[in-house]
Amino acid sequence: MSLLSFIGLKRQNYNRPRLTLPDILHRTVVTGLAALAVYGVFLGYMVHNETLAKGRRYFACPTSDLFYQTLSLQVVDEAREQALAEAAQSALKSRSS
Repeated sequence: MSLLSFIGLKRQNYNRPRLTLPDILHRTVVTGLAALAVYGVFLGYMVHNETLAKGRRYFACPTSDLFYQTLSLQVVDEAREQALAEAAQSALKSRSS
């Protein structure tokens, strides 16, 4: 059986109606929508697994470590803000003199 006879474009010896263009377009749309549904289920499963993995990583480290990590980030941010403020003040002082 050739590909053309499989999709209905080559007429067989028995009495079977030939596929028309709307039939082929309809099969294409239905097949595409079915593939899109399968892809959507696959993506939903992958996002679910990713969410679970992030949650497992979050609960794997102790909460005291998270507290200290957050605290150290705040200290770094405050130091950077202080440095930027001092640079801005020195720029204003140098401009006015």
